[in-house]
Amino acid sequence: MNDRPLRADARGNRAKILAAAQSAFESIGPEANLREIARRAGVAQGTVHRHFPTKQALFSAIITERLRELTSLARQLRAGHAPGEAFIAFLTATVEHARHNRSLATVFDEAGGDEDMEAAGREMNTELALLLGHAQAEGTIRDDIDLADIHAIAAAILAMDTHPAAGDADRAKRIAIVLDGLRSGPERRS
Repeated sequence: MNDRPLRADARGNRAKILAAAQSAFESIGPEANLREIARRAGVAQGTVHRHFPTKQALFSAIITERLRELTSLARQLRAGHAPGEAFIAFLTATVEHARHNRSLATVFDEAGGDEDMEAAGREMNTELALLLGHAQAEGTIRDDIDLADIHAIAAAILAMDTHPAAGDADRAKRIAIVLDGLRSGPERRS
């Protein structure tokens, strides 16, 4: 891969393509084609192909970007909130993010092998482990939970969407109920 920095116009086109692809995948699903993405981005189809030679490369780039955003959020929460509050806020945001990016989640496993995406995933997991460790040290989150449990619980929360909530408030209540199970005894809400 060419490691030369992109020119400003190329960086702008890449950002437009990523935003358009995210929008297309959210509204159409993973079957959105590159022609539609180019149209939404306002660029030629060849421009899309120059930046992302395959649809899989585009999926990987979007997932990498999202993982980096979540890593940044974890750091912000860790720096500005009490550990337990930061941990629960991060999990809530992660689940909401995944819910809105369900089409990308369907191809996440298939996108393996991309070094940038794998590195971004490791970095996000490192931040998640720090959030969890600090919350456990504070005593607000159960100490018998590990990262594997967190990933399984997040997947279970996403599976709740097979039984749609009446609205956003009901969905938020369901998420809070599940996440409250992670709290230590006196920290649980009633």
